[in-house]
Amino acid sequence: MARLTLIEQLARNANRQQEAYAELTKALGVRDAAGRERAQARITELSAEYQRLSDALRFSELEARDIATPRSSKPAKPLRELALDALDDLGVPAAPALVADLTAALTGNRPSPSRFASLRRDEENAARRNLAARPAWILPAISAVELTAIPRLLTSSTWALERRIIGSRSMRTDNLRIASNLARRLAHLRDVGAAEAKAVERLLFSFARSIPGASDTGQPIDPKRVTDAAQAELKMLEDADFAERQSAAARLSSSAASFKLWGRPVMIDTKAAERAIR
Repeated sequence: MARLTLIEQLARNANRQQEAYAELTKALGVRDAAGRERAQARITELSAEYQRLSDALRFSELEARDIATPRSSKPAKPLRELALDALDDLGVPAAPALVADLTAALTGNRPSPSRFASLRRDEENAARRNLAARPAWILPAISAVELTAIPRLLTSSTWALERRIIGSRSMRTDNLRIASNLARRLAHLRDVGAAEAKAVERLLFSFARSIPGASDTGQPIDPKRVTDAAQAELKMLEDADFAERQSAAARLSSSAASFKLWGRPVMIDTKAAERAIR
């Protein structure tokens, strides 16, 4: 059964309130005390439900206000702001191509992934000169094993250190988290009737199809079903994943501040290099 949008639920509630008031009017006309009390209880219940749905709709509209605004009237955002917005939506370290895909889904324009990769390098140079110049920086993810940078994955400096670390299970757990976060975004976009919902659904599909029980071939994506399936698998992996990330963060915590942001320098095995040259 298709899930009703918040607007449809509000309309159905309003119709039911009208029916309840009609029952109340009828009960009053025939002096039916029991019928009057039932109708009044129903009206109270429906009024509370209407308020809850109305609050939920207002929240969704506020959350999606930038997305629901016609693109032609939106001011163009700098590339770094688009990247940070996408990373906040995804919630985990992400490849430049995925950041570009989500930016395209929400804005209609797809920057070249290579621009995000070069942006990360520009961010590092600027941050090393003056870290306090901006409230957030685009950083690379950090390997849990080597504690060195993973340049192909982007993160935000506002995230906790362990959230920016990639362990042996992190690629799978992060994909599950991306699926959950995109599913929530899709649900909100559908609720406010935003045109971008279709593009986000297409992006979500590539993640949902890798999760057992999350979707059916040829059927529209059900955000709740995706979220439930992703969370079920995540429960089996997240404790071990978090422990590995946390252990790596503890090892890095005593390092210089720059290492916590960009990872430790890559150490070159000079003897191995010399043997390779020979």
